[in-house]
Amino acid sequence: MTDISLEELTEKTNSIYEAVVILSRRARQITDEQKLQIEMETNVVPVQENRDSEDFDEVEIDREALMREHKKYPKPVKVAIQEMLEGKIESRYNESAEEENDI
Repeated sequence: MTDISLEELTEKTNSIYEAVVILSRRARQITDEQKLQIEMETNVVPVQENRDSEDFDEVEIDREALMREHKKYPKPVKVAIQEMLEGKIESRYNESAEEENDI
């Protein structure tokens, strides 16, 4: 990804602060989508275990198996920035929130 100037981000929004809020919300959505996809691919159900009784020195990790199963996903913030620059993100204000601020 090339360097991005603040002017490029503020062209799409009213201010840099608004751009940061929009990007953070979109990045959160992307993160949640990636988590869902990972859970669906691995079909892993998180189980709470009592780890107090385990001896971690005896646990062996199959690092090769972990690497085979590991899939790289793009960084959520990078994807959000790219989407904003391409005009794929649409933002709108909640009308009721604006009316409350005018009082």
